Amino acid sequence: MINFKQLPAVFSALSAPPPALAGSSEPLLLHVTEERDENTLTRTMHFNGQSIYFKMANEELPPPLQTWDFAVVASLFTAMRLGRPIHVCGPVSTSLLANLDSFQEIWNIWLPDLYQTIEITADAEIELETNAGNKGVFAFSGGLDSTFSLLRHHLKSIGRRAVDPTTAMLISGFDLDVENTSSIQVASTSARKILDPMGIPLVIVETNWKTDLCYNWSMEHMAGITACLLQFQGMVNIAVVGSDEGLEHLDIPWGCNPVTNPNLSSNSFKIVTEGLGFSRSQRAAYINENSDLAPHIRVCWENAHTGTNCGTCEKCIRTQLNFRAVGAEPQGYLKIANFWQIAFTPSHNLGDNVFLAETQREASRRKIYGWWRLACYISIAKNFLMAPILMAKNKLKHLIRKNENLYQQVRKLVGKNA
Repeated sequence: MINFKQLPAVFSALSAPPPALAGSSEPLLLHVTEERDENTLTRTMHFNGQSIYFKMANEELPPPLQTWDFAVVASLFTAMRLGRPIHVCGPVSTSLLANLDSFQEIWNIWLPDLYQTIEITADAEIELETNAGNKGVFAFSGGLDSTFSLLRHHLKSIGRRAVDPTTAMLISGFDLDVENTSSIQVASTSARKILDPMGIPLVIVETNWKTDLCYNWSMEHMAGITACLLQFQGMVNIAVVGSDEGLEHLDIPWGCNPVTNPNLSSNSFKIVTEGLGFSRSQRAAYINENSDLAPHIRVCWENAHTGTNCGTCEKCIRTQLNFRAVGAEPQGYLKIANFWQIAFTPSHNLGDNVFLAETQREASRRKIYGWWRLACYISIAKNFLMAPILMAKNKLKHLIRKNENLYQQVRKLVGKNA
């Protein structure tokens, strides 16, 4: 819903000159506090006048902080955007800082008008020893990619790279609003239906990072995910995230990618990106052939406030097609998309065609046919016809983000958190 009262502010921001890219040499100070009781842990980073918290409740909690690595990762994109150095008023892993130098260089090459390279200093640089063996925490939204990744490691069908999944982490505050307790309950219930048969506990990490610190979700979300995963530092030494795409098609720049993800690692906490050798349809096939988990997968983000799958948004329809492409009937949706809903699937960018074309290729390879394939071809053609509009929309979004004042006013106008 558009808030028309914000229109004057939007026009005022539009006429104002954008802020200069060059930032101040004055460092942004980063502090961290930690509060815990028997079953609850809250860590708060204080940065650039903001307090960003990460909270979890569990019978077994991570040990007290030895480094402030999570806070450095969580604040990095903000400092790069502002062009300001960071000084950490506490300990940081030396190996993480070295990797973040490479991380910054890459993002500066990809988006030089948005992110600068900055210096990071700390009161102390240390390296932690780890005795966690091969234990890992898995980023787990309950979706196709994370379910595929977790199942592969649980079944040890990944060879020498197999990680022992000791914990699955669901984030409250990203697609799930922290104030919408009912949607979190529904989503966590679905997640536990996947995890309980494997004997893997679910831990919910609540944070305000996305709403209060993240500026460009598409590009910055992996930093937020990693900051949440780093809450488990000291319990495990590996964190596994499911790749958004396979290597057959990489959309770069994009927040979660195999180029920069490894640079969010330290010697004591490794970030692993799983599933790069599989398309989404191939991941659906693996889940369908090796488990009965498909009805419990949660992929819907346009109606994430419900915690369920609506069945008719772009992500829901795309995932239904992934299962149809491998000969499986879609399950776990409030509605199953019909011919016309598939043919006129809402499109956000030209990249949507890549996913649609992938389902067609996989279906042809498996000799799977049906009415849905014609609907899918119509959707692909529709997206090509809309290409000029989609390209103009994305260009406008990029221009708006370059003017921070304008961007913040537009966010208020359309009532979005990101």
